[in-house]
Amino acid sequence: MPLPRLAASLLLFMLPALSAAACTPPPGGDALRHEVAARINHERARAGLATLRPSPLLDGVAQRHACDNAAHNRMSHTGSDGSQVGERFRRAGYSFRRANENVALGQRDAATVVGAWMRSPGHRHNMLDRGTQELGLGLARGADGRLHWVMVSGRRR
Repeated sequence: MPLPRLAASLLLFMLPALSAAACTPPPGGDALRHEVAARINHERARAGLATLRPSPLLDGVAQRHACDNAAHNRMSHTGSDGSQVGERFRRAGYSFRRANENVALGQRDAATVVGAWMRSPGHRHNMLDRGTQELGLGLARGADGRLHWVMVSGRRR
């Protein structure tokens, strides 16, 4: 392969890693994600629903989307490449029967973001969907310092 084509191929291969490396997780991000998961499962228990199991695969889906939203200073269910949640699940190798996504921007703590989602009928439905079994969470800090939150839940085929 000629050198320019090889360099271009390497760059295309490395772009996802470069954008992920540029993503700034907030201090204490792991603890925040853990608390969000606990609060979501608390709300599910109050509704008589099963606990969502953590999924490292879905954590990756959620984290990449949080980083994408933060990098583009937006809150959207559509990725900067035009992708929707189902496509992002498939790209990660998660063959699903069910796929849900919640996004949020600016909430500073777990209680506030889960509270906001619970007050929104669509987001509440996603968190309390009895058809899902696994949970993934992503969190990124934008250049302006605001937090970008992503929750995904799913059920495998």
